[in-house]
Amino acid sequence: MATTSRTTAIAAILLAAIVGAYWYWSPYLTIRQMQTAAQKHDADAFSERVDYPKLRESLKGQYAAQVADKMAETVGPGTVAAFGTMLGTAVTNQMVETLVRPEMVMRAMNEGKVALVPGKAEGTEETEPGAPAEKPDWKYERKGVNRLIGYPADPSKASQPKEERPGFVFDRTGFADWKLTEMRLPLPTKKN
Repeated sequence: MATTSRTTAIAAILLAAIVGAYWYWSPYLTIRQMQTAAQKHDADAFSERVDYPKLRESLKGQYAAQVADKMAETVGPGTVAAFGTMLGTAVTNQMVETLVRPEMVMRAMNEGKVALVPGKAEGTEETEPGAPAEKPDWKYERKGVNRLIGYPADPSKASQPKEERPGFVFDRTGFADWKLTEMRLPLPTKKN
């Protein structure tokens, strides 16, 4: 009788450890599954792990802020700047709606770059057509138990600060289910 209860206790502890390990490593498993789906161009499998409405809203806000900053720098304060910002926001919103599609998000994840327009990633030089792109080196940062941010780094740049890299934000949506909910744009580098 004592052997049975001891075996049951050991099995329960082992099961709890396995479930805990799966819970902890689940965001990394999700990211790996997304990277595999992106490499195989499997949009359905990839899209199961993306919250597109939240992703679009995050990008709209960031692009609108960048447009407003650029307008304020070039035009200056006043009515013309306000009109330009309003127009820029409308164009930005339409651009984000058009560009945030599975193939574009898969490409961003494969290359570790967020493109404003197809074929050109923010703050990067164009590579020659057909040139194999190096896989990004991913670094992760946990923000509590329900959020993980992945920062892809360019392998050719030795120590790239995370502010200069895009951030792929994953939020927990269930016990061990994770979805890509946001793509943070790298901060624009200031020109002296």
